[in-house]
Amino acid sequence: MTRHQQSQGYVPSQISSSFADGANPVLGGTPNGLLFQPVGVTKAPPQTEPYAQYSNRPGSFDRASVVNGPYPRPPKLRQIRLPADTLQRFVALAALNTAKKKETLAMLYGKANTIGGFDITTLVLPPQTGQEDSCQMTNEELIVDYTKSRNDSIMLGWIHTHPTQSCFMSSMDLHTHSQYQKMMPECIAIVCAPRHRPNFGIFRLTDPPGLDLITKCNKQGFHPHPDHVPIYTDADSEHVLMVKDYFIEIVDLR
Repeated sequence: MTRHQQSQGYVPSQISSSFADGANPVLGGTPNGLLFQPVGVTKAPPQTEPYAQYSNRPGSFDRASVVNGPYPRPPKLRQIRLPADTLQRFVALAALNTAKKKETLAMLYGKANTIGGFDITTLVLPPQTGQEDSCQMTNEELIVDYTKSRNDSIMLGWIHTHPTQSCFMSSMDLHTHSQYQKMMPECIAIVCAPRHRPNFGIFRLTDPPGLDLITKCNKQGFHPHPDHVPIYTDADSEHVLMVKDYFIEIVDLR
């Protein structure tokens, strides 16, 4: 666990999200836990960067010291099925920005399925502007129009890259995701860090206490959150299942 994860209240899930057939759909020769081949690791960012105080070196983790609960388990989340090719295709679409050390984001849309859950079917890249540590949509009206054109489409999550940093949810990421998870408890956040290992993570805010804590936080920009509170965690295997029986649709509005 990185210091950044610790400072933002990350607590590992006891059950990682899994693949429908038990096999990680990695490229040939890719180590376990990686969904795509990592590129060379770059040097640490200059100390002027707002997140440079954090290290990518794993830190010790004492679950008992973080979880001061007991916190009640959230209501059972409906399962989301995610096409196994989603991350590889998104990373390929983001490759040019990644080479320029700029973040890329996309929205994940889907629909209700016949087994009481949801299928993510479409990855939508909106018009956007990216920096080394952030990315913003620049024409949200196009996303609104897209949603209206797909009457049965549901926003089930979002995905973005960390072109130079490791795999974690920054304070700004947590605030962004809180707005989505408030609207839909199952909503997920995927982070792809092509230059680091592990190079992807599927996350959600704990509820309680993370969602309420972030919703009530009025700070802006990059900032720490309270220590010893489990704010976000991995989406577990009962929540997100990667499947190979269908492929993701790409809609690029950039």
